[in-house]
Amino acid sequence: MSDEFFVKARRNPTLTGEGITQALWANRAGALVRVSMIDQLIAAGYGFHVTIGALTTPIQGGGAGTILDQDQPEFSLSVPSGSAIYVIRGSVQAELPADQDGDIQEILFAADRAAASSATSGEGTVETVFNMRTDNPRTALCTAVSACTVNITNPTLGLELARAQEVTNIVTSGITQGRFELLYEPTEPLLLVGPAAFYAYWGGTQAMSAFGQFQWVEMPEALNALWGGS
Repeated sequence: MSDEFFVKARRNPTLTGEGITQALWANRAGALVRVSMIDQLIAAGYGFHVTIGALTTPIQGGGAGTILDQDQPEFSLSVPSGSAIYVIRGSVQAELPADQDGDIQEILFAADRAAASSATSGEGTVETVFNMRTDNPRTALCTAVSACTVNITNPTLGLELARAQEVTNIVTSGITQGRFELLYEPTEPLLLVGPAAFYAYWGGTQAMSAFGQFQWVEMPEALNALWGGS
């Protein structure tokens, strides 16, 4: 009976043709490394993070501060043609401003699967996108814009990914603050192929402000063998 050997090495993702022999990946102790594709893409510099709101200053939600306005998103992530993304985490922490029974508050994460977002600095704030590998080896292909107060091209929200809704029910009016959150961490994330866009909204009967953090993994055209791009 023969022994089995493999090469100890650390590598970024490499793509080879079918039927080509390739060394197994092991750590320096010689143990076979088994990691998820998303973890490896993050390690290779394809993971990104953006923060909405700063320190103690959230952004106000809703087109008029009181509603979910489809063409004025609180967060817009535009996916260009020739690339694809996994949205791996979305988190929103909202102030609960309701002060009477029947007030409604909502948070919504959704995607337009057919068109990139038209949001620019003319409609909102272009956010700084951070690489999830802190030495910043790559620049994001996606464009992140927050706090749109001017209408963008109205997206088609064909895919609702997560939603939270709360109706206030209090004995006496006068409660003006509380906590309202939505966390999206899919076990099997949606593969959003560009041109496309991911959106986040929050608002309610009363003006509602919130903070948000979003993370995604990009697969540019150079990695299209992973997602079937042309």
